Amino acid sequence: MRPRATRLLRLLLLGVVALVAVAVFWTLRRPSAPTESDPSEAAEGTTIKDLAFDVFEEGERKVQLKARAMTGEEDGLQRFEGVEVTFPFQVQGEPSTATITSDECLYDGEREYARFRGNVHVVTSDGFDLRTESLDYIGDEGRVVAEEHVQFSQGRTSGSASRAEYREVGDRLELKKDVRLRFEDEEGGPPTEIDADRAQGSRETRLINFGGGVEVRQGQRVLRSKRLQVILNAELEGIERIAAIEDVDLRIRGSGELPGAELPGGGTRRLRCRRLNVGLRAGGILKHAVASNNASLVLLPGPGDPPERRELEARQIRFVFDEEGRLSAVTARDWGGAGKKGSGIVTLLSRPVGQPKSAGRRVECLKFKAELDPVSGTLQSADFTGRVGFTEPGRKGWAEHAVYDERAKLLQMTGGGPRIRDEADGSELQAERIDLSTATRSVVAVDSVRHEIRGRDTANEGRMLGGSEPTILVCQRFEYDSAKKTAIYRENALLRAGRDEVRAPLIVLEDPGPGQRQLHATGGVASFLHPRRAPGTEGEEEKAPAPVETRSQEMVYEETAGRVVYTGEVQIRQGDILTLSPEAIVTLTDERDSVVHIVAGEPVVVRQGERRAEGRTGTYTPANETMVLEGDDVVLQDVDRQIRGRILTFKVGEDRIRVDGQEEARTEAIFRKSELAHP
Repeated sequence: MRPRATRLLRLLLLGVVALVAVAVFWTLRRPSAPTESDPSEAAEGTTIKDLAFDVFEEGERKVQLKARAMTGEEDGLQRFEGVEVTFPFQVQGEPSTATITSDECLYDGEREYARFRGNVHVVTSDGFDLRTESLDYIGDEGRVVAEEHVQFSQGRTSGSASRAEYREVGDRLELKKDVRLRFEDEEGGPPTEIDADRAQGSRETRLINFGGGVEVRQGQRVLRSKRLQVILNAELEGIERIAAIEDVDLRIRGSGELPGAELPGGGTRRLRCRRLNVGLRAGGILKHAVASNNASLVLLPGPGDPPERRELEARQIRFVFDEEGRLSAVTARDWGGAGKKGSGIVTLLSRPVGQPKSAGRRVECLKFKAELDPVSGTLQSADFTGRVGFTEPGRKGWAEHAVYDERAKLLQMTGGGPRIRDEADGSELQAERIDLSTATRSVVAVDSVRHEIRGRDTANEGRMLGGSEPTILVCQRFEYDSAKKTAIYRENALLRAGRDEVRAPLIVLEDPGPGQRQLHATGGVASFLHPRRAPGTEGEEEKAPAPVETRSQEMVYEETAGRVVYTGEVQIRQGDILTLSPEAIVTLTDERDSVVHIVAGEPVVVRQGERRAEGRTGTYTPANETMVLEGDDVVLQDVDRQIRGRILTFKVGEDRIRVDGQEEARTEAIFRKSELAHP
């Protein structure tokens, strides 16, 4: 509230209080210079006309009484008609003069009582004006009472009430029933109006209370509450603090003040709480405003704004203003008093207009702070602390701390093992730090990164290598490009699906659509696949096939084709069989959870102990642990012999080798196990 808006509030304590100066009227009991006759000498029923009395003190005239007539007594009171009383008084140490006129005045000198009736009009030399039909002074009780409707004004300020009463004890003024105050803006802006059922002020306490339901209006701004308190400064010329209490509802439409600070244009802003405390600097410039006890702030879009409704709910919301009274920061917290830490949460919600809360973005925490540009009112940064959780369609996140940078459109999450869950693709990401782009939905995670991808449904989508088991990727740095739907895992990346693993310095996962993922690992790859038993060999006495260990420079997993392609110095080992080739292709089952066969070449070298075989391609079937080597001239070299043919077949851990010769003849060689040695 600006300084000009404090004048009428000051008048409630100073201007109307000046009426108490009618107590000087009682010096008329000892008039020193009657111009006509002494009213004390008038007999009952006697009429004396055109009276004028002056009261002097040390040679200076203090009080002057004029009356058209003194018409005897009424109810034991001396009755005057056409009364005019003029007297001096002090306003903040400055001399002033007040004049009271009325149709009649009933006066009792013994009781120090006077009643002014009919067109009562009070005017002061500094421009204060009061009108009512009845004004009583009860001197022995130290009260001045206006029992009927009273109106008062000074300059651009005015007010009214159904009843007014001043008490000398406590220097207190009360306005009762239908209180209305109006402040005209000196710069031509909309006036400020206050409506209340009652008002009470005291110069001694510097406190003005409005009660019984209060409404403050200024243009497009409306403040409603059950009570309103105003604390004036020591000079009674400005406001130090304002408090709106119980059922507080502040509404601002379009550009305006909150309250008194210029805001950018926009839609309706609505602040609700149980108590709103406002502190002001010298000159009436806003310093801060605190909404407490389940505060709620709602911002609706204006013309040209995105159709988005924004909400902030907290136990306490604090607005901070700069030296010029412009909004510069907003803080919110769950504070509920001593011993109640964490008893509530701060909630921020942004959703399309007309849509349910579930359709928008939601953030929860224990403490929130937003920095704003005082000139434009736009958000610059936001800080979320304590049990931070956010939800938006298809994605949720948790952390102990989060910072939002509006310029970068970036939310950075730290503390407590930050994690986000993307319900759209069934993934959950955890790291020491997670950065989210609010503009592109891209993600960067750093240090101890763990990304878990689960199946989207009961079908095969979402499964990788390990089938129904979730796919887990760990690394030191993770990057996700939402536009390209590409995830990059850097620095000692590891993919684990069930018991299957892929390790590489860099793993790139592209996910253009269901069932179309492609994984590309580079920089030296090591994979470990665990094939299932062949059908009909699941008996307890049968051992599971040995894992397939593959090393290469690169690896590509093609979900659509159901295969894994290794390139660059490929080494494949299962049990005692080692395959060397420039490329190898692993074909998976329809469920993508096991290996059907592996084709290596061209060429391919197979080692089993001291045996060494070379051919064009080698096909290995892990389920029955069988290697088939093919080529125009397949050569098997053992310790002391050499065999040539077109097809060579042998199994892991067995002595028997079958060779299809070059002349279409099939031969078979058997070697003793003692002749076998591991490479």
